[in-house]
Amino acid sequence: MMLDNRIERDIDACYEAVFDPTRWTDTLHGLARSLNAACMMFYPGNPDASSNDPRNPAREFGAMPSSRDYGDLLCEYVKNHWYLGHYRAERGMPLLRAGRTVVTEHDLATDEERRRLRHYNELYMAFGFPGFAMVGLKVHGGLWAVPMLRAKGQGHFTTEDSKALARIAPHFRRMISLSETMALAQGRTALATLDALSCAAFLLDSVGNVLSHNSIAERILGDGLHLSGRRLRAADHASELELRKLVHQAITNRRPSSLDASHAVAVRRDTRRPLLVEALPTAGIIGDVFQSTSAIVIVKNFEDRPRTTSDQLRGAFSLTPAETRVAVLLATGAGPGAIADSLHLSKETVRAHMKMIFAKTGTHRQGELVALTANMAGTSPMT
Repeated sequence: MMLDNRIERDIDACYEAVFDPTRWTDTLHGLARSLNAACMMFYPGNPDASSNDPRNPAREFGAMPSSRDYGDLLCEYVKNHWYLGHYRAERGMPLLRAGRTVVTEHDLATDEERRRLRHYNELYMAFGFPGFAMVGLKVHGGLWAVPMLRAKGQGHFTTEDSKALARIAPHFRRMISLSETMALAQGRTALATLDALSCAAFLLDSVGNVLSHNSIAERILGDGLHLSGRRLRAADHASELELRKLVHQAITNRRPSSLDASHAVAVRRDTRRPLLVEALPTAGIIGDVFQSTSAIVIVKNFEDRPRTTSDQLRGAFSLTPAETRVAVLLATGAGPGAIADSLHLSKETVRAHMKMIFAKTGTHRQGELVALTANMAGTSPMT
């Protein structure tokens, strides 16, 4: 298989899809046909080589660019967990990690063995795809594969085919790298916009590491929040646990609509009002089909805003005097233990008041209450 003008044309079309992700399905279909294959896709490898799941858990597998004829097989592959115990991954991925650029079906199993392999017969042959090859590449240290299938009548990939695929492997690497560079640029533009709105913001990668942050975020670091090993951390232990849950939910769910819209975390500070932290998945905000980014964390500092008065809280939500006193302290970021000590109550009594406060205010967590009270703040100090 020679690298002809048609292949070059379809590679160029894939580069154009980096700038217009809606074209990936068609451009990969065209490139697959130019390579005498039926279909192809981008496959993010699991960085944990010991896992029995070869897919990267930090990237949504079903959203990866793939050609149109791969669709039905991929649905079956995910739905019925065909990725588990898969000989192509178990035998092929180690070869790619060791430096092989192209692996074909004949590198993974003999003709005799294939007659007995369940994955080969019940999945690939059932869909009419006996031929297989995958191109391996590393982008920013992460392993990727570009698997492609051949239909009945197209035969298996040969040694000459492997040589041709090796020649175009650098293009696949550049496509992913270029897409990730563009996603980072879009993310930084979003951070700059939030900077102009006086919001601190952090852009996270696919596993929750901080890729970039804006100037307001830089000023907040060291005052309740800090970076440790590229991770955003809270100084307060209880707040740190909540922050981890918040970030995990954002990078796992991927879609903004799948999140609890009211979820926010109040990060307590020793002598200042709490920081309110929210996390929003970047899907739909940043055109990042390879999912190098995952979320934008927004931090709001209410220190310079007026405080909500106890009269405002009591009147707005029909709180009892005891509930009002607890609500006022909750709004400052104090935890149940500190509130119990301050008001000379038991922790159980404080938690009972908190339950009523959340019910009356329509909130579910302290972070939501902090945001609510900040938004309704008047001009008089909290009493």
